[in-house]
Amino acid sequence: MRDARTTTTQPISTASPSATRKRRGWRGRVALVARGALALAFVVCLLVTVTPTGRAGVRAALLLPALLTGAEPPMLAVAGDPIRHTQRTIASQDGPVYLDIYAPTTPTPPIPGARQGLLLISGVGDNRGVPQFVNLAQSLARTGVVAMTVTTDTLMSYTLVPATVDAVVQATLALQHTPGVDARHVGIVGLSAGGSLGMMAAADPRIRDTLGFALSFGGYYNATSLLRDMGRRALAVDGRLVEWQPDPVPIQALANTIALTLPEADQTLLYSGFNTLNGLSLSPADQARLSPAGQAAYHLLVGDQPDRVAANLAALPAEGHTLLASLSPSSVVGQIHAPVYLLHDQSDIYVPFTESRDFAAALTRLGHPHEFVEFSIFQHVEVKSGLGIGQTIHDGWSLYQILVATLGAVA
Repeated sequence: MRDARTTTTQPISTASPSATRKRRGWRGRVALVARGALALAFVVCLLVTVTPTGRAGVRAALLLPALLTGAEPPMLAVAGDPIRHTQRTIASQDGPVYLDIYAPTTPTPPIPGARQGLLLISGVGDNRGVPQFVNLAQSLARTGVVAMTVTTDTLMSYTLVPATVDAVVQATLALQHTPGVDARHVGIVGLSAGGSLGMMAAADPRIRDTLGFALSFGGYYNATSLLRDMGRRALAVDGRLVEWQPDPVPIQALANTIALTLPEADQTLLYSGFNTLNGLSLSPADQARLSPAGQAAYHLLVGDQPDRVAANLAALPAEGHTLLASLSPSSVVGQIHAPVYLLHDQSDIYVPFTESRDFAAALTRLGHPHEFVEFSIFQHVEVKSGLGIGQTIHDGWSLYQILVATLGAVA
């Protein structure tokens, strides 16, 4: 009997050798491109996670919507780090310093091995519960940054005193010594008068050589020139005077501050004459009861003697001039070592944008590293409503670049 065998017939290729080589070459190029794409993706991911600029770019992209909308972006709330809010009180020359700390609860990332820290100073008034300010601190924390806000009783009472600079320094030191935070990767972000106080703290020998950067958004450079512009209700812009009407808040803050150097009777009158809606207003009889220095201060604050601004400034007591100088970054600008970032909106009715122009000009003369950006989408430090898309994109891109620079400086 014969064995049953299975015979397999091999298919015969009809393709020419050249066609076969072309297919193989095409497949090889596809594989090469795929490997290249994977390698590029790996490099990009590596740059994003390892390099300060990469991490700063990602954080800036996540934070930008929070700054432009005043609310925590849903994506960041869902995909960002879980955070914890704690409060702490420390001592300073200005009395108790109230700190609110917003920090990620996830383990410190192996790269770079420590977290960055940002100290936020909101200016005068009690802003600890203001939604936009809280959202900013929370959004920063969700991107992996330890955000600490700081205020004092004098700031909350709408008063500026030199001792508050020590409070900012003490808060910075506390942030630098927070577990998990790299002491040399801490920056100061000050809003409104908080920006001016932050700049003065940046010149303090205790922190100036370890500070990552100092940023002022809507701050003043020289308290005397701020009072001068308030007195004449006008700004010097490109060689000409432009009308400027200040909001009652800076009037109140300057009135409370200058009153500290006036007789007690003047203090009482200035305090009692302030109205949160209309600013400072005294009857002719009460004005007559003020001392000569008190009358000069009053007319500067209400702006009803624009032609006598120089004379009224000269009539302030010597203690008043000393106080204004001690509250001015212009008096310590040469002692700041960290990079400086200045942001200001041209339509600011709280602090003239020319203050930041003067600050930037001084830094340029000193050859100090800095960046200065003028915006048109903010009113002081809050985004305006009803903005055009072109305007928002233009200023939003400038804001993004500042975010990358500042977050990179502490990354």
